[in-house]
Amino acid sequence: MAVLVTGGAGFVGLNVVQSLLEREHDVVLFDAGKLPPGAGRAFEAHRSKLSIEAGSVLVGESVDAVFRRHAIQRVIHAAAITSGPGREAKDPSSIVEVNLRGTINILDTARKHNVQRIVYIGSGAAYGESLYRLPRLYEETAAVPTSLYSITKHAAERMCMRLRDLWNIDVVCVRLGTVIGPWERDTGVRDNFGTHSQLASLAVTGKTAILTDREIQRDWVYARDVADALIALTEASTLRHTLYNVTCGVKWEDPIVAWCKALKAHYPAFQYRTAAHTHEANIWYTDRDRGLMDIGRLMQDTRFRSRYLMDEAYADYLEWMQRTPECFDGLMS
Repeated sequence: MAVLVTGGAGFVGLNVVQSLLEREHDVVLFDAGKLPPGAGRAFEAHRSKLSIEAGSVLVGESVDAVFRRHAIQRVIHAAAITSGPGREAKDPSSIVEVNLRGTINILDTARKHNVQRIVYIGSGAAYGESLYRLPRLYEETAAVPTSLYSITKHAAERMCMRLRDLWNIDVVCVRLGTVIGPWERDTGVRDNFGTHSQLASLAVTGKTAILTDREIQRDWVYARDVADALIALTEASTLRHTLYNVTCGVKWEDPIVAWCKALKAHYPAFQYRTAAHTHEANIWYTDRDRGLMDIGRLMQDTRFRSRYLMDEAYADYLEWMQRTPECFDGLMS
């Protein structure tokens, strides 16, 4: 089965590509950006199964050419601009173009080439304000998106569902929790870097992390678990729903302090402390607790079970960091 991964050189995309290759799938990585340092080493054992295609989801001819060159049967659509407030104020058009028109281009081309299934990678951000108002979120929970990123991710889901009906195509959408793990870096289209990556960058360079006085609750999920869930949805013979939450499914206890302790054990020069005043902190957080996304639907309809709870995730992440330290160059400069 040949699987096309759009945005395949990005954070989530690279984890998906790697997991697909380890399962011996033929993979087509499609991205306008470059592979990061270390990716070549990671893919070397499976190089014969990987094709890399450079191009933008906004250029219909490029997208169509990729489908014509490869016998694409499934698509995992990860290409997106993960925007922050600065980009949203300065360049809203590009966010809308990539996150919405780019998605239409992928769906339309997949339809013309009789692709069996498209998995659209959305975000828990699509829940918007509901994330901060409710302790647990289900796929039926009302969405109240407010940022351009959350608005476009929610709108893209609705487009997928409408075109699924109009074009009779098999599309399934997912909402990701707060992803941590390998390959998060500055790609030019990812504005906010996760707390764990910020801390990892400081640890690798022997700097000091200054934490806020309270940990913010998030629905943390390890990137390899995300890849497993997306592949499970891609491979499932039948699915009863068109929208699935994808996250760990359980609360991680004091994850930021635990991550700092784990980093300190491997990078002795790394220091961390709590800020005396909130403005002193040099680690970015959102300032509000988020509810947990329920994954009962995902577990019922696929074989997905989380392999990486907090301790397992941290052990694997540290092992990857020691093999790929160059991925953090410039992240916190």
